[in-house]
Amino acid sequence: MKKLALVLLACVFVCQLHAQDALKKKKSRKYQYEEVDFEDMMRRYFLKGQPDDLEGIYSVSCVITKRNKVFLSKREKIRIVERQDNYARVALIKDWPGSKRDFIEISLIYHDAKKYPIIGQLNGISQGKGMIYKHFEPDGSTVSFSMISESPELLEGEFSKMERKKTITYRLSYLKIYPKNQEVVSSH
Repeated sequence: MKKLALVLLACVFVCQLHAQDALKKKKSRKYQYEEVDFEDMMRRYFLKGQPDDLEGIYSVSCVITKRNKVFLSKREKIRIVERQDNYARVALIKDWPGSKRDFIEISLIYHDAKKYPIIGQLNGISQGKGMIYKHFEPDGSTVSFSMISESPELLEGEFSKMERKKTITYRLSYLKIYPKNQEVVSSH
């Protein structure tokens, strides 16, 4: 009887080892799917149809300056307070037809990989190259910039405010990194 119990115990132990090995092999199985991230999907979107000149992926830079008058003088002192080059990657895309905004700005570097917040909106001014850009802060406040598009590859915006006797100016530069004009033309 003791021999039979030992044989059964050994069989149970061996079966458990085989089950654990099978489970490990099943968990370690790797799938061979090609993966794309949100920026890759945006690149495919921009090459699908005829995108507007403004639509694309941009790298954003910012320069903050302070301007004030020197005490008992007519001259002004201008000082760069902060410079951030290429601090953000965003996508500008047309909004839904009938929307109150022409374009939306989507962050491509948000901390949650499943959500892409709309961090701004652009509306054109008459027939020119000017636009009003409204930036949404995480706390819900907004800042409005006047923007100019001198070329299809570069957007520049500026916002100024008075703080005591100083003028603080925020200058944004959006450099289009995708698609370049020749990429859109060659894809059709």
